[in-house]
Amino acid sequence: MTSQERHILGQHGQHDGTAQREESDAVVQLREEELAARKQQVESGRVSLGTEVVEEEQTLEVPVTREEVTVERHPVDRRPSDEPIEASSEVLRVPVREDQVSVDKQSVVYEEVNVGKRAVQETQRVSDTVRKEVVDVDATGDVEVGREGNAPR
Repeated sequence: MTSQERHILGQHGQHDGTAQREESDAVVQLREEELAARKQQVESGRVSLGTEVVEEEQTLEVPVTREEVTVERHPVDRRPSDEPIEASSEVLRVPVREDQVSVDKQSVVYEEVNVGKRAVQETQRVSDTVRKEVVDVDATGDVEVGREGNAPR
């Protein structure tokens, strides 16, 4: 029997003397640990969404109209007037108008921002050390240990 076979079968030394019993056709159950992953939801971060007011200068080109007064003089044929010249002078008032621009501000919606979440599936590798029981056979004297089933050779 090779040293590897002895190790797998556990033929590498004396038992520590715990729980000894003498039986024929006895069964020893071998156990091993298996990794089992468990998950739980934890908060991994947070996103805050808010607004901030920024200012910018805007300029509008606004067409405006204004009136100009024109005074024209031209000669006429001399003809008699229906009214005499009075002691006070006559004043002619002509209103002059122009467009005056004022600026009003109105809030308008220019964009909408939707915030949502989506689940992204990925695989994470975890590892740990597991233990396994192997059979330990100690033979005393002139005993031949036979192998059956899945026992290594």
